[in-house]
Amino acid sequence: MKKVLSTLLLLLAVLTVWAQRINVREEVRADRNKCSGLDAIYDCSPKAASAAPKGYEAFYVSHYGRHGSRYAYTPRTYGMIVRMLKAEDEKDGLTEFGKQLYARMQAFNETAELRVGDLTPLGWEQHQFIAKTMINSFPAAFRKGARVDAVSSPTPRSIISMGAFCVEVARLRPNIAVYEHQGLIEMQATRPNTKNNPLQYKGPELINPYAETSEEYFLRHFPTYKEVLGRMFKDTDRCLDGRTPFEVFFQLYMLVGGMQSLPEDCRVDLDGLFTPEEFAIMWECDNYERFREYYEYKTACSSIYDDMIAKADARIAQGERGADLRFGHDHCLMTLLMIADIEDFDTQPANNDELCYWFQTFRSMMATNLQLVFYAPKGWPKKQGDILVKLLFNGEDSRFGKLQTAQGPYYKWEDLKAYLNQRTRLFVNYNN
Repeated sequence: MKKVLSTLLLLLAVLTVWAQRINVREEVRADRNKCSGLDAIYDCSPKAASAAPKGYEAFYVSHYGRHGSRYAYTPRTYGMIVRMLKAEDEKDGLTEFGKQLYARMQAFNETAELRVGDLTPLGWEQHQFIAKTMINSFPAAFRKGARVDAVSSPTPRSIISMGAFCVEVARLRPNIAVYEHQGLIEMQATRPNTKNNPLQYKGPELINPYAETSEEYFLRHFPTYKEVLGRMFKDTDRCLDGRTPFEVFFQLYMLVGGMQSLPEDCRVDLDGLFTPEEFAIMWECDNYERFREYYEYKTACSSIYDDMIAKADARIAQGERGADLRFGHDHCLMTLLMIADIEDFDTQPANNDELCYWFQTFRSMMATNLQLVFYAPKGWPKKQGDILVKLLFNGEDSRFGKLQTAQGPYYKWEDLKAYLNQRTRLFVNYNN
């Protein structure tokens, strides 16, 4: 009976997700935050919590989180449009809107160009919120004597995100040990696809399933892009000055989407640059570009799951409570979704125009996180029993592909471990 109920719940979850997927374009167009894709702001609204299995309590959390809200990660996002506006201003080539935008962007860029990649105060607050939610949701995992180990990628915004999270943990639980680490050896757990990572996994060649380039996709979906340029520039060809429309709009999209992460007193009013429909088209174009970029990372980023497995098994063997925290980046987190086929994220439809039904950048918003929450019988480790695990994706119950749960959203750890090992072997040559 339990298996039948579990199967029905899984089927209901799949049907619910599918109903949401087929309306994704409408959903994005109606939601400016989701339309911002990777620059979407973390959702701090209350989430429904599933009840712990009868007689069980959480004892350990394995976490991977993206850094919080930040300034743009590349100076081109701010500098490119300023240079374009400046060049055309000198030729009397700006529209009235372009002149107003140029004045605002000049003042903005003087400060923002010095903060490229920096975590913003909002990014700090996001991680404190997630830490507080974790502690309050699973108090038994953070009893006196528990240990929290945190590691980060070498990027400052990730390190500061780790600091924000750990400061909050230490404030709420002063009687547990909290450690923070960052170094080359931590790369495998945080940002293994970094080019200078000497431990990076090798694997079979992963051939992208879509031949159409990101630029071709953009031009096919946004043939009216000159209408946007025409709002700023009198000559919509000359203003490009050798740049491709794709590279210009890639940066414009990040400029607009990322503005909401910045402190209010330094934001620039960009209303009128894109219509809601145009911004939604840009989301889909950026979504396709990110898929093409991240697809090959499945080999390198499989080491994060191996790290999760090894550290969880060590905690179980030692009978130790607490958490292992990892802080990194959107490209790693979205790749984790693909590797484990979380919520069918690794589906590649034959038609690349349908990719947005499955692969969606707004799912890796600022501070996005995956948490494996481990449950044991109350009285563990003296009282033994099956270790159960549920997956939380941004605080909500989620599923690993079509893997069968033991009950409700809970998987047997041995089943989940076998599934993760089976999935990573699709992308890694462990014998080489």
